[in-house]
Amino acid sequence: MKTYASLVLYKHDYDDVKLTIDCILNETSITKFIIVDNGSHCNWLSDLNSKKLEVIQTPDNNGFGSGHNIIINKYKEQADFILICNPDIYFEKCQVDIFIDFSASVNADLSTPKILYPDGTLQRSCKLLPSPYQLFMRRFLSGISASLNNVYELTNADYTRPFFAPSVSGCFMLLSRDALNIAGCFDTRYFMYLEDVDISRRICSAGLKVIYCPTACVVHESQRRSYKSVKFLFYHIKSAISYFNKWGWLFDKERKRLNGKCLSELPKSKTD
Repeated sequence: MKTYASLVLYKHDYDDVKLTIDCILNETSITKFIIVDNGSHCNWLSDLNSKKLEVIQTPDNNGFGSGHNIIINKYKEQADFILICNPDIYFEKCQVDIFIDFSASVNADLSTPKILYPDGTLQRSCKLLPSPYQLFMRRFLSGISASLNNVYELTNADYTRPFFAPSVSGCFMLLSRDALNIAGCFDTRYFMYLEDVDISRRICSAGLKVIYCPTACVVHESQRRSYKSVKFLFYHIKSAISYFNKWGWLFDKERKRLNGKCLSELPKSKTD
């Protein structure tokens, strides 16, 4: 079983990503670890020394998905799985080993583990496919849309059990070779945001297996930059427009089908 880990950087300082890099290199189930340096700004990468590690430098920054696609296109025929990882992830030793073992045992094509914030609270990494109304209310009027957001974020799900969700977070996702060959790579029309929703949807629509893994856990220091920066808010809005132009604004039968499948099968928490 070969698993290749993929990390994309852009103007990151070593201290900001050292923990992520160390965590991945320490996992025995990671066969190879490839870092794409978008724009070739991370000169410190030349100081890293590991037989597992490969660095690919690009002249330009074409976005999150484009960076990962370089690795996917180069290695998808060699790897059984490709692990997509954000540079703000860390975890205890053997958590990825557990995650990969679980995914292989259930023949998963796309999977994600339990993801926590640094304070230990659960990050809702499994969601329904969004409607334009849901995304707008969630982003701009979250204070008056709690009920709508709870359904979208599957807050009543039992995270101690595996379940299907039509959209899983791209901060830490495991993709099988079949998923990449059948559903394809990340869509590069998304520079940042919603590329994970798009690829999750394509894998689900292809009839492949998407599942949440409750037995492994990682920590994500979510930046939520679109809530702090006009620049990143622009990226978010642009990606949302691209997403709904592609899949439909008002009429989207596949969204309804996949969301309905998720809600009908979802294991409910005991407190629900």
